[in-house]
Amino acid sequence: MKKIRPEIILLDGIQSASGLLTFMDKPEDFPIQIKRTFWISRVPEGGVRGVHAHLEENQVLVCLQGRLKVFLEDLGGGKFQFELTEPNQALVLPALVWSEVTFHDAAILLVLSNKFFSEKDYIRKKQDFERLQQEYKVRL
Repeated sequence: MKKIRPEIILLDGIQSASGLLTFMDKPEDFPIQIKRTFWISRVPEGGVRGVHAHLEENQVLVCLQGRLKVFLEDLGGGKFQFELTEPNQALVLPALVWSEVTFHDAAILLVLSNKFFSEKDYIRKKQDFERLQQEYKVRL
């Protein structure tokens, strides 16, 4: 599998008078093999979720409704900001990238993951992630 990076990909869809149908039906065009899905809703306006990184898990984030502002930071110190406002936008979130997602306008976030849930895969403390960043920089 090719190395993935934070980026927005556009999902296929068909717009008609009766609405927008968005779909993922070409697995070879999708950046990860999906093993788990979950969604987050009813987050208060301006509430922040995520605030962690994963050791091995790659995810794809889709804003089904509302608006999401996503801040990412990779091991090299690169910082990325994305805004998801359309259900055909999918944000690729690789492993070892710190994420913070701010919810606006009654947002609903769908998360597609290539791993089953494992608490051991989480990096929940920013200082632990920063330590990994320092180790990464030393290896360069």
